[in-house]
Amino acid sequence: MNRLLALVVVVACIAAVPTATAQSTVSVSGTVTVDGGSADGAQVTVVPVTANQQRAGTPARTTVRGSSFSVDVDEASAYAVRVAYGNTTHYEVLRNTTSASISLSGAINGRVTNASGTPLSGVPVQVIDDRGFVVTETETGGNGRFTVAPVESTETYRVRATVGGVGYRTTVEASGNGTAALVARPPTTDESVLRVANDSQTPYVLQVVPPANETTVPSVIKTITLRNPTDRPFMGLVELPVPANATPYAAMAGGQTAEYRRTDAGVRVNVSVPANGTTRVGVAADLDGTQIETAPLRDTRSLAIVMQGYDPNAVDRSENLRLGEAPIPLLTSDGAIEAGETVRFDLDGARTQNATGASASSGSESVAGTGDAVAETEPSAGASIPPFPGLSILGAVAGMVVVGLLGPRLLSRDD
Repeated sequence: MNRLLALVVVVACIAAVPTATAQSTVSVSGTVTVDGGSADGAQVTVVPVTANQQRAGTPARTTVRGSSFSVDVDEASAYAVRVAYGNTTHYEVLRNTTSASISLSGAINGRVTNASGTPLSGVPVQVIDDRGFVVTETETGGNGRFTVAPVESTETYRVRATVGGVGYRTTVEASGNGTAALVARPPTTDESVLRVANDSQTPYVLQVVPPANETTVPSVIKTITLRNPTDRPFMGLVELPVPANATPYAAMAGGQTAEYRRTDAGVRVNVSVPANGTTRVGVAADLDGTQIETAPLRDTRSLAIVMQGYDPNAVDRSENLRLGEAPIPLLTSDGAIEAGETVRFDLDGARTQNATGASASSGSESVAGTGDAVAETEPSAGASIPPFPGLSILGAVAGMVVVGLLGPRLLSRDD
């Protein structure tokens, strides 16, 4: 129980974004147009957010009058705008501006069939925009077809259908009434088809968690984003490397608790990866000693090691690691890491003063995880993760690294 508390508090400390007690306000305005109709009366929610879409103030709500809206909201680095129109919701994240423009003139049509071409009715379908926000959820009709409208014609959407508990995905351009065809082929159990998702921002992350006190041991949390580039979903066991001097105590896959068992190389975890999609997997383990040595089982473009509670400058490390250029304590790989290449570092003598795995708490809230949420995010992205020993931190690690590496860049980018 103490370990669970320590892990949850570490996540809170890492992701803490204090909300000021007194904030000035700004006016956020915008236009919403609907092709062949009117957006009058559409519900608008504006949430002040940070670069990582954590809430930074009190949400403000209003309605569209005619085709425009305006509302005062707490001043922040960015603003997430949510417009609910009919059965769809649409989003825009404003950076360096307080004016939004949403034009709903597109549509998405689709059809879900089995491998023989037979249409499948009653299939749950989820449409997700290019920022990961859920636009709507619907079901296929008797002919296996579905239609979602109106949507923004300038966006590329992800369409996810779930057949028998297995996810199938495709992307579609909304311009010109885009068409999505999903074929529910039988799953594969061939682990060799999976790759590290090297096109993601943080494909391979290790998080070192300092001990809560002098009588406990440090932990290491490993998260890997796996990509399935085939047209068949993967369902089966995936092996994740774990240091020989570590004892696993938790695993996750796609934001959920996962069954696992120890092997000579690490642990094997039950994983489901959608066809042409990704899933983040992870394992948490207690360390016996201060040295960590591990070797990825798949080629990875980059590897990041978060050293919360430790001084990276004082960490003895292998030649393929270097200091990360980020506002968080970080080591990164010096280029790509090939499968089987050893990564080693030693924490002995690198502990920062008064560092602990349970030192403070935070009341910060994620935009995707509160009652005042701007949007739901795609479940497989791991944006909303239920608590269990190690799971909260497993889900938070990759997002925290994104903030550390890309935060300044995001804040300066126009949307």
